[in-house]
Amino acid sequence: MLTERDSDIKLFVPEGDCAEPELTILVPALNESLTIGEFIAWCKEGIAKANVKAEILIVDSSTDDTLEIALSAGARVLKTPRRGLGRAYIDALPFARGKYLILGDCDLTYDFREISPFLEAMRNGAEFVMGSRFRGHIEDRAMPPLHRYFGTPLTTWILNRIYGTEFTDIHCGMRGITKEAFTRMKMASQSWEYASEMVLKAAKLRMKIDEVPINFIKIAKGV
Repeated sequence: MLTERDSDIKLFVPEGDCAEPELTILVPALNESLTIGEFIAWCKEGIAKANVKAEILIVDSSTDDTLEIALSAGARVLKTPRRGLGRAYIDALPFARGKYLILGDCDLTYDFREISPFLEAMRNGAEFVMGSRFRGHIEDRAMPPLHRYFGTPLTTWILNRIYGTEFTDIHCGMRGITKEAFTRMKMASQSWEYASEMVLKAAKLRMKIDEVPINFIKIAKGV
């Protein structure tokens, strides 16, 4: 089934689509045919563990068969032009049906088999939930030493000093956010800088923020 919202964005809906999901797993993809099938399997495992009605929404700008694989695996796929990572989230927000959103990457570096902590934090009132690799587990060589021991700790400390927050990992890409909070942020960044804009706006808007430990996994060789 295909629904069109405008001339360059198309929504593909799989058979057996979830009705009235509480949660949307919202993830952009660009030529991820090697990992997208396993990623969706991880998401389904996480959804089952969390015992939640959920949809998986892939925002796809690929030239390979990512769309076909994701759709056949049971994900909704929003086909968009390649306009940047931040723009992918902006384009997708009107299509996300869940009250709660979990964001991340589909390259199998973030463990979507374990989404319950994000969901529980949002159900308990958090508007923005950061994953923390430093409070969780980082596999050997999953993060460059300069980022792990200097860059991320330093920039996290600086932001905490400025805004009075208590983050331990402001660059983690796996995050939870309520749809209402994401809408209120009025995101403008079109590319990678969206990640910093989101953290800054959560702090400036004095949203209720939480942080949960996650596993950060080394990308498999050849992926």
